[in-house]
Amino acid sequence: MEKYKIIGWDIGGANIKATKIIYNQQKQKLESIKSVSKFFPMWDQNLNPKAIIQEIYHNLAEADYFAVTMTAELADRFSTKIEGINFIVDLFKNNFTNKKLFFFNNQAQLFNPLEIANNFDRLLELAAANWSVSAAFAAEFKSDFVLFDLGSSTIDLIPVKNHQIAARGRTDVERLKEAELIYLGLLRSNLSNLTKNIPYQGQMVDVINEYFASTADLHLFLDIITPADYSVSPADNGEKTKKAAAARIARMISLDLNSISAGQLQLIADYIYNQEISLIYSKLLQLYSRFSLDYKIPLMMNREAALFENDLKMRSDFNFISLEELIPVLKDNTLTTTAAAFLLLKKLTKTDLTKLKELAND
Repeated sequence: MEKYKIIGWDIGGANIKATKIIYNQQKQKLESIKSVSKFFPMWDQNLNPKAIIQEIYHNLAEADYFAVTMTAELADRFSTKIEGINFIVDLFKNNFTNKKLFFFNNQAQLFNPLEIANNFDRLLELAAANWSVSAAFAAEFKSDFVLFDLGSSTIDLIPVKNHQIAARGRTDVERLKEAELIYLGLLRSNLSNLTKNIPYQGQMVDVINEYFASTADLHLFLDIITPADYSVSPADNGEKTKKAAAARIARMISLDLNSISAGQLQLIADYIYNQEISLIYSKLLQLYSRFSLDYKIPLMMNREAALFENDLKMRSDFNFISLEELIPVLKDNTLTTTAAAFLLLKKLTKTDLTKLKELAND
C-alpha cells in the first residue's frame, strides 16, 4: 500500500473527535492531517451518535483504517460500562463494515474486533483509554515527563519514564486515587464543586449547591478563554458573553448583576480561580512526590493546560515544556485522535514517528 489513510477517533461523553492522516509510505512522508471535533451529549438517549460520526467521516473523506478510543461508556444512557463499550464497538462494526477497525485499551494496545469479541475482560479494558493513547504518543518523542492534558471535563496527569507510561492507575477509580485524573475541566465543570463558600461583604457565604455556572464561565470572565472557545452549553442555555458569565457566577450565592458590584464579582471570580489552581497544584505535588522532589522531570502541557502555566509558575519550580513545540504536527490538531491515528500507523508500518513531527513540504 503506497498511502495509508487513517482516522483516529475519540468517542467522549460530550464530544466526538476525529483526526485523519495520510501517510505516503513510498516517500515516507506525512502528506496531510486534519482534525474535527463536534459537541455531542452522549447522555441524551434521544440522540443517535451514528449521524454525527458519519457527518465527521464525510467531512474528513475516505479512509481505510479506523483507530478508536473512548470515554463515553460512562455516559448516563448506559447502565453499565460494558453496555457502553459494546454500544460503541458495535456502532463502528455495524456501520463501517468496509473499514479495518482497531480499538485501544488502557495500555495503548490495539485490538481488532475479533480479538475483543465476547472477551469481557479485554472489552472492559477499552473503557476510558484515551489518556494512555495520548501518553504513549508523546512518549515516542521524549523519554521522561509528566503529561498535563487539560480537556473540557478532566485533567490527565500521566508520568512517563524511559519512554514508557509509568502510571499506577489504569481504571478511572485507580487514577483518581493516584492523582493521575482530576475531574476538573476547562469548560464543563460545575463551579460549585470548586468551593464550599466564597467571600462577600466581609463574610464567607455558602455556595448554593446547584449547577448555576461552569468553569467556562469563570475562564471567560477572567479572559482565560474567548467566547469562541466556549464550546459547551451554558448552565442556563444563555449567551456566551462575559456579562452572561458574570450573571451565572453571581447566581451561585443568589445574586444578580443588579445586586453585586463589578469589584465584588471580580473578587469572587479571583477567589474561585485560586481554589482551582490550588487543587491542580496539590495534585501535582502528590504526583511529583513519587519521583522528583526537585521538579526536574518536566511537565509537558497541551495548549489548554498552558493557559494555567503562569499561575502554576508562581507556586513552584516546575519545568514546563510545550507539547505543540515538541510535536509541531499537533498545532491546530487534537491530541487524542492524532495520537490514535499515528500509533496505528506505527503498528501497521513500523514507522519512526519522530520523523513525522511535521507535514512534508512537498
